[in-house]
Amino acid sequence: MQDNIIYNLKNFLKERAFLFNTARWLFGALKVGLGPEEAIRGISGKIINLGSGTQRIRSDVINLDTFRYRNVDIVGDIYNLPFSDNEIDAVICDQVLEHLNNPAKALLEMSRVLKPGGLAYIAAPFVAGYHSSPDDYFRFTGSGIVAIMENAGFSKIKSGVRHGPTSGFLSVLNQWLAMVFCFGSDKMYQLLLIIFTALTFPIKFLDYLFCRYGPAENTAFGFYYLGKKK
Repeated sequence: MQDNIIYNLKNFLKERAFLFNTARWLFGALKVGLGPEEAIRGISGKIINLGSGTQRIRSDVINLDTFRYRNVDIVGDIYNLPFSDNEIDAVICDQVLEHLNNPAKALLEMSRVLKPGGLAYIAAPFVAGYHSSPDDYFRFTGSGIVAIMENAGFSKIKSGVRHGPTSGFLSVLNQWLAMVFCFGSDKMYQLLLIIFTALTFPIKFLDYLFCRYGPAENTAFGFYYLGKKK
């Protein structure tokens, strides 16, 4: 099912920075693991953020997206990046792989433009409900994200839970509740999903505790990977 109401709402909010950042905090999964800001701390040179949306991680990071959102520096194709071989010092790809119909091809393109030893930060969901931007194709386990990165020519520095198990549980629970009470109406489903997500958002803060548990990986909302081009 295409979540057109939610997708269009997200695009509307992306043009209004304060509202969008508030919505991300309210409706998004809770970050408990390494984020892109920490991953590139101390890294200089040419850094690109692929599928950046409106987020400006750092003033010197080049934002690339397929849509001309606010703060996007380059409108481009992730499968055909407008950079030379071995030109980039670091690449960020945060919550984008699941929206690509060929993530392996995109990772090979990232590897192409990175310098040898260049840094790659990737984050992708595991236990997460369907969310189109504009479509949604894949999910990645912790070992799966490591494997796909190694196949693309990267060696791991570290990886782990980016968003915890409570965020994963709520993502599925809220979609299930919306499905039960929408009585088959797609529009009602999307409106109820927004309402249930807002009502249950305080529960996700339990992940600050549960992310420390080993089994958290089994139902984590998503994982991160930090590695270098071989």
